[in-house]
Amino acid sequence: MTQRIAVIGAGVLGLSVARMLALQGAQVTLFDKGAPGAGTSQISFAWVNANGKSPESYHRLNAAGIEAHKRLQQISRAPAPWLLETGTWEWAAEPAIQAELEKRLTKLTALGYPWRTVTREALLAHFPELRLDSRIQQGWFFPSECLLYPSLLIGWLLAQVRRLGGALISQTEVVTLSEHPDGAALELSNGEQWTGDRVILAAGRWSAELLRQLGLDLAMTDANRPDRVACSFLAYTDPLPIQINSNIISPELNVRPDGGGRLILQALDLDDYADPARPASTDGLIGQEFLRRLRRMFIQTEDTRIAKIEVGQRSRPADGLPAVGYATHHQRVYLMASHSGMTLAPLLGELVANEIITGERSEMLADFAPQRLMRPFIGKSEGLAPAYLPAAQ
Repeated sequence: MTQRIAVIGAGVLGLSVARMLALQGAQVTLFDKGAPGAGTSQISFAWVNANGKSPESYHRLNAAGIEAHKRLQQISRAPAPWLLETGTWEWAAEPAIQAELEKRLTKLTALGYPWRTVTREALLAHFPELRLDSRIQQGWFFPSECLLYPSLLIGWLLAQVRRLGGALISQTEVVTLSEHPDGAALELSNGEQWTGDRVILAAGRWSAELLRQLGLDLAMTDANRPDRVACSFLAYTDPLPIQINSNIISPELNVRPDGGGRLILQALDLDDYADPARPASTDGLIGQEFLRRLRRMFIQTEDTRIAKIEVGQRSRPADGLPAVGYATHHQRVYLMASHSGMTLAPLLGELVANEIITGERSEMLADFAPQRLMRPFIGKSEGLAPAYLPAAQ
């Protein structure tokens, strides 16, 4: 019998699992209260990596996620490729930061994650416009890492879901979620209802709100909280005469290409000032600081302008690790929530669809069941009790 499955959330996770379910014959309906990808998926640095991710099971999941992206793009024959197999270049100036980086490299070597040392001369040759601090005599290159164009990936996934018979209902909020032993039901903001066999929650930072409909409290970072754990600034430049085709992680700025000579900038030490309720102006203090750092880093940036600054709000379970699995006893509601959604989307799409269709759970998901982060919902939370939260990472 064909399963009728609802997927709430048309970001990269929801679209990835919807595609795989439709490929396996399920009747899939996607619901999103906005436009596809308009939540966390569109405002992301979109760095596909397993670099510095712990514990080991999380690292291995992300490393497999990189390979899943590469396989998917290879078979997709997409007219507009979304994956840039650029690798990542990284360097540090301060001795303490460099020592931490070298510890990370030792761990990555033990895990079989590829990297190599590069000379100062190699850095300057690869980035001709780079101004490099005299203290930096070497850097490191991580060849397996990639960048994404999220909109292109979302567009391809959405086209595939539709081609396979899936339906999209956007600009429509799920107001009520319920389940019973034989299925699940949704009530929508347009007054309509959906009933079927299973519901997958791929709603990102809105996942906890939906689970409360089932009497469950999920420990998620509050994405509206103004600090670096919950939010991050992303600054987008106008086109620049700079030859950058790779991801850069540097002391003052993380920099990636965004097509047409545009760059996306990130400065993690500024993120404590990131507040979704107070957008940063391009000509305000944050915008001017991004410009100062960019001009220190590259020549030919004197006339640079910041086109816009976004505040990315993270979909982050409380312990920083994915929450993936059935959320309820009847196994009618399945949760997919992860801070590393960009890296993990194609892989989790495969693993989750297989579990739902066959009942077989991948060993790769063994450490990421959502029950570690859930308790009965008893009303408005005033904070998370220590017994509820997992050990700090």
